[in-house]
Amino acid sequence: MKVPHPRLVERMGAQGVDVVVLCGENNVTYATGEPAPSQEPARAGATRKVAIITPTDARLISPPPLDFEEAAQDLAAAITDYPGTLAIDEYPSLALRRALAPRSPADAGPLLRSAKLVKTSAEIEAIRRAQRINERAMDDVLPLVKPGLRDTDLTAAFFRRIFELGATGNTVDPIWNVVPSSVADGPFTLTGHLPFPLPASGRVLEKGDVILNDTGIDVDGWASDFGRTWCVGFEPKARQRSQFRRYLDIVGACREVIKPGATAWDVAVAARQANSGQPPWFPHLYVAHGIGTESAELPFCGTDLGEEVESQVVLAPGTVLVLEPVVWEDGHGGYRAEEVVVVTEGGCERLTDYPHAPYE
Repeated sequence: MKVPHPRLVERMGAQGVDVVVLCGENNVTYATGEPAPSQEPARAGATRKVAIITPTDARLISPPPLDFEEAAQDLAAAITDYPGTLAIDEYPSLALRRALAPRSPADAGPLLRSAKLVKTSAEIEAIRRAQRINERAMDDVLPLVKPGLRDTDLTAAFFRRIFELGATGNTVDPIWNVVPSSVADGPFTLTGHLPFPLPASGRVLEKGDVILNDTGIDVDGWASDFGRTWCVGFEPKARQRSQFRRYLDIVGACREVIKPGATAWDVAVAARQANSGQPPWFPHLYVAHGIGTESAELPFCGTDLGEEVESQVVLAPGTVLVLEPVVWEDGHGGYRAEEVVVVTEGGCERLTDYPHAPYE
């Protein structure tokens, strides 16, 4: 038996839940401290551990693949030892949904999301460690960004280095998104904006390309997030450096309001105000998101849910955010990067520690 996460136990009590069944590997890691053996959906069925959480203990079991009726019924039988109100985070199969139907499980999502909103000091250090590995791997990748290299070569170099440095998984398929200077010069998108993110495809890099990159890795169950804008075979021009300075202004404005008691909506408003009233983010994404055992989790700032929802999401010491504004001037390209920060008692602290070469 393991000791369940205190914040999860607190939220269980607040929401009247007696037993939580966790099938999602990231949730198992969060609740028990047990790193998931695989965060890849194709392998998860064969390696999945399920956690049964009560206010006093956390039981880990390794059932056969839950796609099958017998395995689902066995898990349901194990849960009969735990009476009371039941909640589950996800159903890996219809078989498990049928097997648990007599207990009418509630959705464990809300209590998990509220618990994860605030990280402990140890969890913040775990995120910091993952971030460092991600950044150190980029020290090997950046010198390779030259005309004639394929984007998949960057991915190969990145993968090799993160695992040499101690990463235990990769959570974001590395993105080396070459973007045009004008939306009209790019492929069609339903949003009418830039096609981002796009996976690596073997594209050969050319002099003059501008790359928006985005990578995320996992270290013992905790995620990181990295993003920068790189230039292939040239130095940024004055207009591009101006875009970078505006990006820094937007990040600075967001950091000014990120403190205990501020809301997700406050962050979105600050970003808009620093960008002449326009939202500095892709319309299908947001200006900031949380990070923890998931590469993107609550809070989200700048979503289409708007003020009504985001004003109810209150930041607290230990909340970790990834700021990812985009400065775009159609016809002249733009700048995007990511900065990981954690809310402190007096404001926020930057966890990202990586330069903005070649813009600085």
